[in-house]
Amino acid sequence: MVSVGRDLIEEIPPMARWRIAARAASLLPALYARALRDERGTPEEREQMVWYALGQEVKAIAATFGFPTGTAEEVCEAFKAGTNMIFGPDFRISVLETSDETATLIMKGCPHQGTLREAGASGETGFSWCLPFALAAVEALNPAYSLRFVRARCMGDSQCEMTVRREEEK
Repeated sequence: MVSVGRDLIEEIPPMARWRIAARAASLLPALYARALRDERGTPEEREQMVWYALGQEVKAIAATFGFPTGTAEEVCEAFKAGTNMIFGPDFRISVLETSDETATLIMKGCPHQGTLREAGASGETGFSWCLPFALAAVEALNPAYSLRFVRARCMGDSQCEMTVRREEEK
């Protein structure tokens, strides 16, 4: 079992990180190929399903490496490590614990913004990727928790801020 409080990604061997990134890089075009051929839903909905499916990969990463996901902080730390393994180290994410039931992810660096700019796409496009990815990752890591965006860089805010909170029993 890996301990929280340290950067979880540092506990994963570089070759394992490389393999996860390579899997994500090959999975993404396959997911888009499936979405392009599916005639159900709007193109935007099909694209969001691509990123939702990729977000679910974070659970497999957490399970493979024994990341704990019982508290809000642990969910955030596993999300941070999984995101960095899939997309690389240019994501600069901090985790702020409020309680066992609530924690906040602060993202000051996002490589998608630069990539979108280079491709001539709108920065807001990143939100249509990030939202389903992040929702799916948190949901998969621990279904007792949900994620809410408070701020988004691609929507003009200075940083991204997401709150992970235990769902109230229904």
